[in-house]
Amino acid sequence: MKAFTTTMLLLLVGACALGADQPGDGIYLWSKDGSAPPITSQAGKKMFLGARQDLKIQSLDLSSRNNANTRFNLSLTLPYDKNIGPSSYILIVSGTAYEQIASGAGRENASQEKKSTISFRISGDENARQVSQYLKTPIIYRKHPRHNLLVSFTPTKQEFSIGDEVTATLRITNVGTNTISFLQGGRNRAERDNQYVFCARYKDKQVEDIGTSGHMGGVGVWRVLKPGETFEDKISLSKWFSFDKAGTYEVHGSYYLDFNDPDVESRRTIWEDYVSADFIVIIKK
Repeated sequence: MKAFTTTMLLLLVGACALGADQPGDGIYLWSKDGSAPPITSQAGKKMFLGARQDLKIQSLDLSSRNNANTRFNLSLTLPYDKNIGPSSYILIVSGTAYEQIASGAGRENASQEKKSTISFRISGDENARQVSQYLKTPIIYRKHPRHNLLVSFTPTKQEFSIGDEVTATLRITNVGTNTISFLQGGRNRAERDNQYVFCARYKDKQVEDIGTSGHMGGVGVWRVLKPGETFEDKISLSKWFSFDKAGTYEVHGSYYLDFNDPDVESRRTIWEDYVSADFIVIIKK
């Protein structure tokens, strides 16, 4: 996120008239005092409302979290405060309360001062528009990258023997006219790379998946494909299936793509999609 050069002061005046017993628009402390006024967040979490806060917001980012543009994330950058935790604040706009879901601290580079960040989740485009209007910040919506891709999975051998490691190569060729960029990685801190999804049939019956789709994220790198360029990656199918019987396996492979704008430094996700292709694997005795 790029920091603004000016500091904005969050207005404490409500964006719309509410009843005298209703809290006005603003950011409030998330009180740990059970005797404080109770309030329920949009996500259904019961909280206790503390005092309204006068935060010096240095930058804002309100962006969509899904292709349908129905879920949003609001991130605020503040002067560094070691006391800010993952549940320090509550945002109220137009009578709806949003719980803080994360916090962080860091520097964009070594020469900058350390800053704190807090995040809120917002469901619904209308609610996001209300927050956008109140905080005077635009909504960054997801948009289709207009990709046109040729995709194939090719086994690395014409035949494998029972007990061999079965591998295949994914090829993605940009056959469109615009440059695309996507993340390779991010789901590979696991027993297998779960950026891939495979299902297989043997003699018209589903083959058991012997692995797990659980992962703890992982290191990722951005891959840029200009028109005509090809991305290749080798993957072990033996982490999905045992291939313990001789014969022909019909396999459907998919690969998750987290697209970003190659011309924007933030590397923000602009679209999520899968590419897929069918192929066969032959196992001999």
